[in-house]
Amino acid sequence: MAQEILVKEPLEEKQIEAGKELLNRLAKTDFKVTAALWLWSTERPYWDLVIASPWIKKNGLSKAYRKIDDIFFGAPRPISEFEFTSIYAMDTAKPLIKALRNFVKQKKADLTGRRVKDYWLDDVSVDDAYVYFVK
Repeated sequence: MAQEILVKEPLEEKQIEAGKELLNRLAKTDFKVTAALWLWSTERPYWDLVIASPWIKKNGLSKAYRKIDDIFFGAPRPISEFEFTSIYAMDTAKPLIKALRNFVKQKKADLTGRRVKDYWLDDVSVDDAYVYFVK
C-alpha cells in the first residue's frame, strides 16, 4: 500500500524579515493591516503570508492584490525572499482572523513575534504559524 509522506519546508528567517519589510511598506499606505502571519497547513502544505485588512472588504480582493503587488515589486527594491504567490490576502471577517482577534482579546494575549503550533482557536485549527501581529 502506497503512503503519502508530507514534507514540511521550514519557514526561514529571510522570509520572516522580508514579510516584515512588506508589512512596513503597507503601513505607509491607506492599506491598514489588522493581522499578519505566516501560516502553514496540511491542507495547503506550504507557507502563506496571510495579510488581513478591512480595506479588502471596502475595495475588493482583486484591488487588494494589485495594491500589494505594486508594493511588493516596487521601490526601494522588489522583495525576492519569497514568491508573490505566497501572499494570501483576506478580509478581517474570515474565521481565522476572527478567531485570532477573539483569542487576543479574551486572553489578553500578545502573539507578536510568536510561533503558534498545533492549536485550536474557536473552530479553527492552526497547524503552524508565525504571527507578526493581531490587532
